[in-house]
Amino acid sequence: MTTDDPDPDMTAAEFALGLLDGDERAAALRRVLADPVFAREVEQWRERLDGLFDDYRPVAAPDAVAMRLAAMDASAPARPRAAWPVLALATALAATIALFFVTRPGPAPLPIPQAGQPHTMMVASLMMTDKSASVPAVIDMTTGEMRIPHADMAPTGKSAQLWMIGGDGIPKPMGILAPEGTSRMTLASGERRQLHDGLTLAVSVEPIGGSPTGKPTGPVVASGKLTLA
Repeated sequence: MTTDDPDPDMTAAEFALGLLDGDERAAALRRVLADPVFAREVEQWRERLDGLFDDYRPVAAPDAVAMRLAAMDASAPARPRAAWPVLALATALAATIALFFVTRPGPAPLPIPQAGQPHTMMVASLMMTDKSASVPAVIDMTTGEMRIPHADMAPTGKSAQLWMIGGDGIPKPMGILAPEGTSRMTLASGERRQLHDGLTLAVSVEPIGGSPTGKPTGPVVASGKLTLA
């Protein structure tokens, strides 16, 4: 895990996906209003990500999910009126990413971009096994930073551990999700070279600190496939 400040390009992508919260979201919103270049980057990410789902028919969320969202909205503190249009669009896009994901044939390993090249992003929608919700995971293939917003995946006294599962079907550990707040991981170049379209990410419930065996020992509570953004 890392607590370093995110790269500016990644901040634009994360804001477009609705992954930022608290002070980070407020700072990004101020940048959108004050920095035309950053605002254009955010809009470009929205257009780029939105294009992934042109061929997919919208599906209504299950009643249980809709009720949870309504309860969250009712309990949330009021926000300044001027913030709503941008926040609503970011939230809607994040919900789209959470409901749908794209898989492409031919899972070839993705090369790591060199310095100076545009950032390449990969996303996955980690669907809970009970279908109650899904959580977006975003990876900046240039910096290796992965972000996963908070979700209650492990009970008290347990850890939620993230795994990658390739064509050989063998789970490989990627890290422990933070018990509170957004999880941030920095993937080494060797790990990034193993990522490709169609690769499965999964989360299992493990003892505090992670699996003692290097393999999942508890139930899988969420999973999804990676795709290029």
